[in-house]
Amino acid sequence: MDHTPDAFADALSSGDTERVNRAIDEIENTELEERAALFDEYFDMCLDLYEADDGYQRQSVIRFAASLYPRLAYRTVGADLTDEALPGEWTLDEIATHRERLRDLYADALRDDDGRVRRAAAKATKELALTAEMLEAEDELRSMMDELDTLAEECADSKRKHVEQAYENVAFHAEKPFSLLPDGLRDALEGDDHSGGG
Repeated sequence: MDHTPDAFADALSSGDTERVNRAIDEIENTELEERAALFDEYFDMCLDLYEADDGYQRQSVIRFAASLYPRLAYRTVGADLTDEALPGEWTLDEIATHRERLRDLYADALRDDDGRVRRAAAKATKELALTAEMLEAEDELRSMMDELDTLAEECADSKRKHVEQAYENVAFHAEKPFSLLPDGLRDALEGDDHSGGG
């Protein structure tokens, strides 16, 4: 398929699972630097498509946005965390903006009335948490956890499950699992961890 916003928009709004999956695969198989160059334009396309009444289209948009994420931070592994560690002219501030825009979209999706959309957002949040862990961005992980904690309190019970999944995905990378569990259950689980040694 053509790598143009119109071609991807047509596929994502088609309601055809095969076309949607092909669009997601194509963007995912694009080089990181090319994805980074396309990110802003294609992300704006995603925001427009997300306004649709169709839940499957909104889910498709979240999956596509997750595949669009350039993950340029992965190129810094094993190097000092500076702008020079990134490919091309990219800066750490610019790649942080990619994560912030995705975080905002996922937060909206976790409020969605369609469970498929919320599930896709909970899964996609894990990638952002992994990146923050790799960058040792503890403040970013804590901020994500705080936002999700607040969102869980706001959500109706029917939506909370997916918010809690997203929270646990972030907490895993922040090395603070079980944080949304009731205190008594959390204490019991942590006690099991400590008593298991020999």
